[in-house]
Amino acid sequence: MKTKEPKTRMNKEERRLQILESAMRVFIERGYNGTTTVDIAKEAGISEVTLFRYFSSKKELFMEGVEPILITTLENSIVASKDLKPVEKLKYILESRIKLISKHHQVIKLILMESQINPEVADFNYIGKITSLLKESIKETGIELKDDDISIRLLMGSILSFLYLPEMHEEKIERYIDSFIWTIIK
Repeated sequence: MKTKEPKTRMNKEERRLQILESAMRVFIERGYNGTTTVDIAKEAGISEVTLFRYFSSKKELFMEGVEPILITTLENSIVASKDLKPVEKLKYILESRIKLISKHHQVIKLILMESQINPEVADFNYIGKITSLLKESIKETGIELKDDDISIRLLMGSILSFLYLPEMHEEKIERYIDSFIWTIIK
């Protein structure tokens, strides 16, 4: 006869992360408007009351679930690449973005779609923030682009293309980045 193993209690941060992960799964499946806090609580295996001890609203759950994926990871890539030579820094940042988008393409599609159609979560311009961070990091490298505006548009379009054509092969990503960089820099 098998004995039940005792359940281990999660600490506050573990529970918070579990709720966020559950929320993102439900948001991906049903969209923002199609998701309720009851759905999220059920997915997390908790009561709705417990959910509200950690998060004040569905919007807060959504925003806290997407912020690390889009913004924090880019900020971390910029910091991590600060000691690299200019072109290597740009390659590092592009590679981290492409890998992130390829790995999390479902979540990122959700974020971009919801930010365009849903006024409740449209108050944070993710594309604008990412574009601004990329412009700033390229400027800091000292790399001269052939045309700043066109190069940034090409860069953003190129990165976003991995939403629909995710790539997980490192060699292909590296070849792509090498070819792309020489297209946009002087």
